[in-house]
Amino acid sequence: MSRFERDRWTPAVRAALLGSVAVVGMGSGVLAQGIVYDTDVVNNGEAITLEYWTPYGWSFQQDWVDAYTARHPNVTINIQNQPWGDYWNKLPVALRNDDGPDIIGMHNGWAAGLANLLEPWPIDPEALATDYALAGSNLIDGDVLFMNMSVVHGGVFYNKAHWAEAGLTENDIPSTWEELRTVAERLTQRNADGQMTRAGFCYQGVFRDLIADLNYQSGAWNFSEDGVSAAMNTPAAQDNLAFMADLYGEDGVCSPLIADANWDGMAQGRISMGYAYNWVGGWLNGNSDVDWGWFLTPAAPDAPALGRNNVENSFAVSAASPDDEKAVALDFVKFVIASEDLVLQHVLETGGVPTRRSLLDDPKVQENPVVAAAIAADTLSRTVYPGPIPVAWEAGYDYVRDIVAEGGDIDFASVLAEGEAIANRRLAGSGFVSIERDYPGAGAFGE
Repeated sequence: MSRFERDRWTPAVRAALLGSVAVVGMGSGVLAQGIVYDTDVVNNGEAITLEYWTPYGWSFQQDWVDAYTARHPNVTINIQNQPWGDYWNKLPVALRNDDGPDIIGMHNGWAAGLANLLEPWPIDPEALATDYALAGSNLIDGDVLFMNMSVVHGGVFYNKAHWAEAGLTENDIPSTWEELRTVAERLTQRNADGQMTRAGFCYQGVFRDLIADLNYQSGAWNFSEDGVSAAMNTPAAQDNLAFMADLYGEDGVCSPLIADANWDGMAQGRISMGYAYNWVGGWLNGNSDVDWGWFLTPAAPDAPALGRNNVENSFAVSAASPDDEKAVALDFVKFVIASEDLVLQHVLETGGVPTRRSLLDDPKVQENPVVAAAIAADTLSRTVYPGPIPVAWEAGYDYVRDIVAEGGDIDFASVLAEGEAIANRRLAGSGFVSIERDYPGAGAFGE
């Protein structure tokens, strides 16, 4: 059994997320009071400094700190933004050596490996569940270590200027993959020497996310029936890998050389359409002048699911911090999650569907084209939540991605078999158990 409580995405949870008066995890039916922040003084008013490490470049993090230190001027919080890969390698070592941060930017892919290094939040779960749907979905041994702030999933971002240059209109937005291939060919540009100068459609930086989506669209699971092993070398995955390879090869609508990641390529005007998760909209707004649009991941009309969904997380607190720093860090946690305005900043920048119920109808949330479209299309009931997948699983598809990027004649079954073996060697002993088969539409899937 996984150390993660199996708090499933049941119809009741979905209803709660979409605005029902039901409260997840409360059997009495009586609404508890939500999270209230009423701290007047921290650390006895004495000066104290906290370190906040994060792999995210989100601007709201500094806004959160500024709001908290304005209320508590005796507190200084230093934010250190660190490169994604370096961060996750450095963080566990620093925490174990008592040389790490007090406040930790989190991702649920590292939850299992970091759980023993995190301090439980001293917050009433019922009060948390009053304000937030899915409040129990990251419980570890009954403790809340961090929060699911919004629900995210894949979709396609596109450059509206490129779209217009190609003579495309909103009526040309593709709903199937074959339609997307046709549009991508129209958007792709090459110079006189045949070199690609603009890619029509790419999945740079999100290979494993897209193939996981395609597997679910095909009615194929990404994990074994018992949920503990990766299921990568399946007939559906072989077909989906061949399709992805054809986009770059036979169709020629992208090249691994165009950009390392879709968002970088779109910001540079080198990619016209890119599959990515919701947060890329906020990133493009902050890092480019691109006028972008977004549409649902294409799928066959009878697809049993659109793909996978995941969550954007809050920060966590180090269990190794001195007691005074830990107390202030936990107070900072409560300050943020009790504030609609501060949580709204997170939701708007990450582009996810908010788990804080009171924000679902907020006009600013509805103005976000990704969130509004996701809510309107009821994507939460049409996407699969497999649980907090450890990064160990990702290593398998990273191997597959690198082989496919080399091009040439590829034995897809052999490559997927090796990727599956890599993933399962790393998953062994992790304690992870996927809950993907709790998906309400599981009956349309294969074994």
